[in-house]
Amino acid sequence: MKTPRFWGLEGWYTAHLCYGVIQLVFIPILVPTFIYEQTGSATQVGLAMGILGLSGLLAPLLGGLADKYCAHRAAQLIGLAAIAIAALLFAASGASFALHLIASVFLGLGSASLLMINPAFIVSGGYDAEEEASKLTVLNQVAIVGSLLAGVGLAALTEAGVSFEIRFAVMFAVPLVALIITAATNKQAASRIRVDQVEQGGSGTGGIKQIVFSRFGLILLAIFFVSIGQGIITGQFPNYMGKVFAIHAASSAMALSVSAVVSLVLLSLVGKTMAKVGGEKVWLLAVLVKVFVMLGLVVLALSSNNAAYLPLALYVAYLQGVTTVDMVQPAIAAKASRAGAGMTQGLLMFAIAGAYALGNFASGISADAFGWSSLAWLVAMVSTIALLLGLQCMRAKPIVEMHRASFNG
Repeated sequence: MKTPRFWGLEGWYTAHLCYGVIQLVFIPILVPTFIYEQTGSATQVGLAMGILGLSGLLAPLLGGLADKYCAHRAAQLIGLAAIAIAALLFAASGASFALHLIASVFLGLGSASLLMINPAFIVSGGYDAEEEASKLTVLNQVAIVGSLLAGVGLAALTEAGVSFEIRFAVMFAVPLVALIITAATNKQAASRIRVDQVEQGGSGTGGIKQIVFSRFGLILLAIFFVSIGQGIITGQFPNYMGKVFAIHAASSAMALSVSAVVSLVLLSLVGKTMAKVGGEKVWLLAVLVKVFVMLGLVVLALSSNNAAYLPLALYVAYLQGVTTVDMVQPAIAAKASRAGAGMTQGLLMFAIAGAYALGNFASGISADAFGWSSLAWLVAMVSTIALLLGLQCMRAKPIVEMHRASFNG
């Protein structure tokens, strides 16, 4: 079936619309508030959100299998199915923390699969830099539209006092519809994926050790640290805002919608800048913004100014950094790696998932041991480490340049 296109859209982008709805709104807003209400424990929220991230550690295996059997299309559909299953499990879980953990595994697996495969359809599709940046922009704008719609919808449901079961029913319907549409439209996009990257070191794909202990590995380490910070704050966002600044969960959900509107405009600028100066410089600027935003939240927590719009405005600024790094990281990884498309994005997802899990574990423990205001300190610290590692990556020569220099020599 030929993939329909409208304003640069393709039918399979519905999978990324679903990703925006689930990953950017339902996971950070609905899941932690539900678990905290059922268990009353920030540590258990952190554990569940951490398990959600840990399930993404299977991404390199899934990516490798997708490369080996040319099953990138199937991996995308499995991701959508896993999210739907997770929603059903949460709806039926009640106060059972064991079911919370099982549902988190499915949710993490589904989100990781979509985050791994959806960008791979573009960054490994053989496009030039300008077209690649343009398509990544549209893809990420679709996710933002999803988060905008979900933010408004979830805020309305929360304000109306709708039960968690109904909210999870909505969460089930979204990936189900996306699964049907994507299954009918993703065949052509999957066929464009180049399973084997251009040989960049004269040794083909090489082993995992050779891939990781390289400039690509240093990039993954920088992404790992910045993702720890994202796990710390996004996994506990509504709880953090509520405990530190007395901001209601509905207001937090609306802040995500405001962030979505800002991101729709920002991503066009990010895409154009990325095409001109490269993804790495854009990534560094985004991380720098994140550091300053977290320091701003630290100052607000210590001050007597309790105006809700100030911490929410800072968090919206932080989310622009999250949106930016999420957009450029797949392309950065694809250009630095000598592995296949699925394996490259799988290793990227492995780093992000592991960091997300560690960040969520740390957030729950830190909140219980040192207070909720400690989270901003942690995010500022790990983001600074990521910034320093990113600067080191800029000094290292790309694999392609090293290979050319060796050949010319």
